[in-house]
Amino acid sequence: MKVYNIKNIPNITDKINNIANALKIDIAYKFNSKNCINIKLNLGSSKDYQRTGFMYSDNLKRYNKVNAVCWHGFRDFLKKLYEINDNIRVVTAQTIYTNAADFYNTYENTGYNNIGSRVSPKYFKDACLCS
Repeated sequence: MKVYNIKNIPNITDKINNIANALKIDIAYKFNSKNCINIKLNLGSSKDYQRTGFMYSDNLKRYNKVNAVCWHGFRDFLKKLYEINDNIRVVTAQTIYTNAADFYNTYENTGYNNIGSRVSPKYFKDACLCS
């Protein structure tokens, strides 16, 4: 995801690292400019936000695991990010949040994006091992 409007936020890298540590996820980031940072969320060793795919295994009695952060992990990361500054603009593969108010008004809808098929839909918010 790309995070904009950060140039006036002191110690932004320390703050996003603190968020990642609190959520027990790993992150990778690089600055695109003084006002934009590209952040990639990675599954941490705790695997608290383990995402699943859309293929079900009858042998294992569960959906296949994907080495990625689930929808809830992105949601929780963005909630904490907006606690730092509510004027941050976030661009993800699924949507664009112009500020905190826009995020809180629209983020729930992204959980209903179908990653399965039309015959067997699987929604982002359901594609995880979160408790």
